[in-house]
Amino acid sequence: MKSRRTWRLVLGVGFVILLADGAAAIWLGQVSGRRGLVVVGLLLLVAAAVLVVLYRRWMADLDEVEALRREVHREIARLRDAVDEAAGRRPGD
Repeated sequence: MKSRRTWRLVLGVGFVILLADGAAAIWLGQVSGRRGLVVVGLLLLVAAAVLVVLYRRWMADLDEVEALRREVHREIARLRDAVDEAAGRRPGD
């Protein structure tokens, strides 16, 4: 879980930087009259939005993997209990 918190922090900082840079580029482009800066600013804002979407999808995928991992552990425990029962031992011993 610590890794998730670290990635959340890193991606949060990246999002804020992209957002701030995009807004600054748009503002600077309007002040200086350069369309290129406005376009770059808009692209940075789009990149920030894409980062959020990809992060949410990644977290959902990690949650799914974690759920499947827990299910595999439960299945292994059930199989061990079945083997113990077939061998004449009490399950869990």
